Amino acid sequence: QIFVGVVSQRLSPTPSLSVPPSLHLGRPHPRRSDTAAMPNLDPTTVMPILLACLSYVFTTLHTLRSEQHKSLVSRVSQQLQSLYGPLLACVTASKSSYEAMVRQFSGSATDQCPSAADFRAAVRRDPHGPAACAYRQWVREVLLPLSAKAADLIIARADLLEGTSIEPTLLQLVAHVSAYKVILRQWEQGAIDQVSAISYPDHIHEWISREFSRLKRRQAALLGLSGSGGLMRLAAYSKL
Repeated sequence: QIFVGVVSQRLSPTPSLSVPPSLHLGRPHPRRSDTAAMPNLDPTTVMPILLACLSYVFTTLHTLRSEQHKSLVSRVSQQLQSLYGPLLACVTASKSSYEAMVRQFSGSATDQCPSAADFRAAVRRDPHGPAACAYRQWVREVLLPLSAKAADLIIARADLLEGTSIEPTLLQLVAHVSAYKVILRQWEQGAIDQVSAISYPDHIHEWISREFSRLKRRQAALLGLSGSGGLMRLAAYSKL
């Protein structure tokens, strides 16, 4: 019986092991669909959000650009109104007055001015002569008040000047006016032969005229008066 039992165990079939389907060779592994994890985006929902974002960015940039443009227009207008315009008027009036004084001394009624150097030489040569007397009167009544007003503008509104430094011509005008205040006091005390060592800047009228014209062109470009559109306006401004 024992022998028959052993033989029957050996002849009985061996139970088969179950293999998971995923380990069978030759069968593809089941994969999750990639699109199953992605949410279903509705174009009718996405488009309004995208348009709102673009509209916000455009509005912000447009507002910033508009504020910058307004600031530039205001800056240039203030420069012309508070500094360069009055300054040009003062130096132009001073230049015309000086030329009129020289013409009056020479007895010439034409616009052709005699040599200013000859007039200054006559003043220095004879402090009691007619040229010197006329010069002192013109300085007290006309020339110095105009130059003093121009110097006050330069000092008070230096923040409106172009560039990072003050033009040396303007500084010379301020120094010239300060020196002549002392000369006037010396004339009142009888020292009529005294003259200033700091001369009037002869090229100041040319410099201010050039700067005034440049600012007027910039103003016209910013206001769109020198071009037919925004791009032309910006191009014109960038060249100034």
